[in-house]
Amino acid sequence: MTRPARRFDGECAESDGHFWYAHTRDESHLGGDDGFMTVKGTWTLGQSLNGWARVFVHLPDTGAHTQQAHYIIHGVAGGDRDRYLNTHYGENTWAELGVYQFTGTPRVELSNTTDDGTADEDVAFTSVAFQKLSGKPTDMVVAMGDSYTSGEGSGTYSPESDRDHGESTWNACRRGANSWPRKTLLPNRSTTLGDLSDAHSTTADYLDVSCSGAHTWQLTTGDPTPWGKIGNYREKSQIDSGVLSSDTTLVMLTIGGNDGDNFTKAVTNCYIVGVCDADDYTGNVDQSVTDTGTVISEIASAAPSAQIVLMGYPHLVSDDPCVTADFDALNYLADYVRDKQKAKVDELSRAGVKVAFADPIPAFQGHGICDDDEWINRVVAGPNGDGDFHDGDPANQVPCLPWPGEDICASLESFHPKSAGTTGYAQVMGQTLADIGYKGS
Repeated sequence: MTRPARRFDGECAESDGHFWYAHTRDESHLGGDDGFMTVKGTWTLGQSLNGWARVFVHLPDTGAHTQQAHYIIHGVAGGDRDRYLNTHYGENTWAELGVYQFTGTPRVELSNTTDDGTADEDVAFTSVAFQKLSGKPTDMVVAMGDSYTSGEGSGTYSPESDRDHGESTWNACRRGANSWPRKTLLPNRSTTLGDLSDAHSTTADYLDVSCSGAHTWQLTTGDPTPWGKIGNYREKSQIDSGVLSSDTTLVMLTIGGNDGDNFTKAVTNCYIVGVCDADDYTGNVDQSVTDTGTVISEIASAAPSAQIVLMGYPHLVSDDPCVTADFDALNYLADYVRDKQKAKVDELSRAGVKVAFADPIPAFQGHGICDDDEWINRVVAGPNGDGDFHDGDPANQVPCLPWPGEDICASLESFHPKSAGTTGYAQVMGQTLADIGYKGS
């Protein structure tokens, strides 16, 4: 099938009110890319476009289920570009595929072939629109990593990343409108990155594939599954998602805290139980830092012009205990992770990788749990959002934390920054970028 595409210079173009569905299939069941059950849709702009443009796809409120829709953008300088998108928004909306430099007549292609295609989900073929830009945006920014980047704990999560707890379509990536990357003021900017993104700025672009609960291997190879390389909650692995390219100017991320369940176990034992030894977790930290170095190297390979900034994790709790808990061990673990991650970044930087480390621990001093101005959530009773943990939910990745006298499950928001905390994080990133002289393209 073929559809006309549209160009727009400000507002999104309306769809024609007509779209098609096809069940997802994987290539092994299709008999290859040209299998008899393959359905492809192609949108072609009715004019040549020699310059930069932002590409949008329309997602309907029904029938767009797959979390791995594979779009191919043709006519781009340097060759075709692949972009994988979670389309399960459940509402009529436009989603961005990215900004590209075109050298002719643009075409966008979508098929029903996905890594996890079992005919249980649908791909929707609707409309594509192009926003013509005067040139390459100065800042082409990507956010990646785990819950501390996605904004877990600060609320207002996007619908495709917060849905269907306990079902096969469960997604708890929880990318939030209050995340610190969206709140970041880039050097020489007076408007936050999130506001620039919402306004479809011609001078900045922002793509976010971060996911609460992500491990290092879910940024690179993805989980080992019968369907191949898949990231957390069956989204495409983050580096493979297509958000990185030679055009990318900045990559911001937090990663490593979920490897070996270090922080989950430490919080449970140190804060809830009140008995722990930080040395119990340092071996897992060492491995996670090694794997983080691999992640950074792969990001640098996929985005060779980008400045990479690895953001660390804060102290979760005050040095002055307010409940029976082993705070010293928990904060020692945060210090240990910080020191190891910074050393790895310094090692990569000496080897020529364009990477820096941002340390939030000083900024969070006086703002941990039990301080007068807490920036971190304590134990929060779930669920808070459709994708949040529920008591007895068989899909839970970790056991519910015990809570005396109550039959509850701790929300994913527990021990994550509140909105005030993500604001503090954003200030740390803004200062780091100024300190290292980041200027964009």
